[in-house]
Formats: sequence, C-alpha cells, structure tokens
Amino acid sequence: MLVGQDKPGNATPPGSAERPSRLFMRLLASAAFLAAFLFAISQHSGSAHEPITTKIMFDKEVVRILQGNCLGCHRPGGITMSLATYDEARPWAKAIKEELLERRMPPWTAVPGYGDFRNAPPLAQRDVDMIVNWVEGGAPRGDPKDLPAGPLYSDGWQLGTPDLVLKPASATSVGPDSDDYRTFELATGLTRDRWLRAIDLMPGSGSVVWSAAFYLQRDPGLVKGVRWEPDGNLADLELLGSWSPGQRTAALPDDVGQLLPAGSRIVARIHYRGSGESLNDLSKVAIYLARAVPRKSITQVSMSGGDGVIQAGAPYQQVKASYTLREDSELVAVRPLASPLLLSLETTAYRPDGTVEVLAWTRGSKYDWQPVYYLKAPVRLPRGTRVEATAYFDNSDSNRNNLNSPAKPVRLSDLGGGPLCGLSLSKSAPTS
Repeated sequence: MLVGQDKPGNATPPGSAERPSRLFMRLLASAAFLAAFLFAISQHSGSAHEPITTKIMFDKEVVRILQGNCLGCHRPGGITMSLATYDEARPWAKAIKEELLERRMPPWTAVPGYGDFRNAPPLAQRDVDMIVNWVEGGAPRGDPKDLPAGPLYSDGWQLGTPDLVLKPASATSVGPDSDDYRTFELATGLTRDRWLRAIDLMPGSGSVVWSAAFYLQRDPGLVKGVRWEPDGNLADLELLGSWSPGQRTAALPDDVGQLLPAGSRIVARIHYRGSGESLNDLSKVAIYLARAVPRKSITQVSMSGGDGVIQAGAPYQQVKASYTLREDSELVAVRPLASPLLLSLETTAYRPDGTVEVLAWTRGSKYDWQPVYYLKAPVRLPRGTRVEATAYFDNSDSNRNNLNSPAKPVRLSDLGGGPLCGLSLSKSAPTS
C-alpha cells in the first residue's frame, strides 16, 4: 500500500535515522485509519460494545416484562424467534423498542380508553418506558441470580385442568410452506345439557398453529333445517370463542354460561402456516363447564355488512351494520372483524335515553388474529338500544398489508372473518 511520498528537494539522505521514523509514523497513521474504519463498520452493524448508561437489567426487569407479554409467542417452539434468554433477545433489542413504541406488539388492536377488557395484555406504559431505557442504555444483561424462579413460560392450560379435552382422531400434516385452514368436528360426548364457561386450545406444534376459532354444532347438526357440513358456512354456527398464540384465556363471568346441548359438537377452524419444515400437528381443545346452571345465558348476535363490495383503489371506504336489542341485556364480549384491509372498526351503543357509549374501537389487524374482547364488567344495554358497527377499509395498493395486490374488488362475505362485528349478550333467564 502506498503510504506517502516525500516532496522533491526534501529527500532524506540514505542511512539517515529520520526516514525509518517517518515511515513508521505513516504506517501507524494508516493502521489507525483502518482501525477507525473497521470500528465504524462494526458500530453500524450493531456488533460493537455500547456503553452502559442504565440501571435497568435484562435478568431483573426486562425478562419479567417479556414473560408477561411476549413469551407466549417468542419462545422455543413458538411461532417466531425466541426472546426467552439474554443471548436470544439482545440482537433484537432495537427492534423490540420500535415494536413497542409503535404499538405493533403485543398484538392487541383495541384502542385504550374505549372498553376495558379482561384479556388485554398487561403491558403498561411504565413497562414500555423501562424497555426503552434498557435499550438506549446499552441493553445490559445483569446478574443471572436475579432471573425469575421457575420456568419463564408454561405449556399447560392457563385456566387449570379442563373438564373436557377434545382432539381430532389423527394428526394433521403441515407442509413447509403451508398457509391454509383446516376444519375439525369434535364430539363433546355430553349426555345432558351443560354450560360452557371457557374454551382454549393447546397447539400440538406451536410453530405452525397460527390461530383458531371455535363454533357450536348442535345435534343432529341441523342449521336452518339443513345438516351443516365441514365445508359449510361457519357464520351459520354459534361462535364459542377464539384462540391466537400468546393471548390470555378469559372465562365468562361466574353467573353466565353458554349452552352446550347434549350430543353437540365443537367445530374448530385452525389456521396453519408452515415453518420451513414438514410437521404434524395434533392440537387439543379444552372445555371448561359451569358447575351449576347459571343465572344468565349467552346469546350471540352478528352484525353483518351484507354482501357489499369493497371497491379497488379507494383508501377509505365506509361500511356500517347495526342491531337493535329486543330485550334488556348485558354485553359480555365483542368480536370485531379482523382483516388486512381493515383500517378501523368502532362499535357504539345508542341507548333509548340518548346516552352514547363506544363499546370497542379497534384499529388495523394482526394477520388473521381476531380475538374476542371480554369486558371486565358487563355493560348494560336496555331494550331498544341500537348497536352500530362502523368500519373503514383500505383496498388500495398503498395499503402495505393488502394481500389483494394488485387491488381488485372484494366482497365483504369473502373476507373470511365472519360478520362485521359479533356481540355476546347475556340475558336474565337461561334457556335450554
């Protein structure tokens, strides 16, 4: 490498002690430049050691926040990369900060302040601030002695031992690049009417089970006078609940139940997405039953947007649906539609006395994760209350979530998530 050349007239006579000295200094300068260049590259790649300027440690504070909000998905064998250890989480530190600040994670689309839900992630603003502090302060590890005692996550049932565990007769093969839905009919074996309190799912292969929804098929499976078949319209069945990885399982209030008639079946619709290798899945469905006949029963109400069309190209298209209550009820849960085309969906109650209350407001969607939002306290809706769902869709090429690209017209009935909004209403006297 050419490191320099003396100017004419300033040459050093051969044998002088100064020439080795100048050459040595120039070599040192070149080496220093190269070292600085390599250091800049390493800084850009994020591999260089960053100065520690925070007292927030992964092993003491951060891992506990991840444990309560993230490790349901971000764990060994989960649907995405694991964040369960410092070595796993540290390379993703800046990405974790960005996802939290942008409210993309945890995946919960309900806007704070519009409905108070029991199954919302427990992440508080204080937790977000703590992780931001940790990342910006150099993301230190801390002392392993401060790690939580016991396992960081559990593969067991969140609500304890179920009353019934149902599963298909055989495992389902999931290909490396699968992205499809499978529907399973599962016999409950009930010989008398019982009342459902909660329903849950345990994936057989957690890396490929993306979401699930559960429906009630009454024996002998007649829907509108016709036997329902596995490839039938799920909107014709009564929704029992939904599951997505990492979500908190919620039970109905103690005095509320959903009727499971004798001989009924559970229809489970599972979305599989391949993980890069062929796997077999044998997921299990948990049924939790009420110990006694509850004072109130659940009735499902669907607010459909009809068979309208979401036109291609327009970024803001409004669709409305409404339902007027025929008797006094209490709202227990809301299930807004989820779709990559959906920008916003607001569910509002207009009571006969003139009061207006936003029951739930969701913005955007997370894949096909369409949770049921369980209210912490049931909301009273007297007879004559009109519940209205107002949705805005973006079916344009500028919608980065739009899988329908290039954009083309889409019927509401083809969105696949059911009605625009579903309501779980409890009424005073149970019916059987």
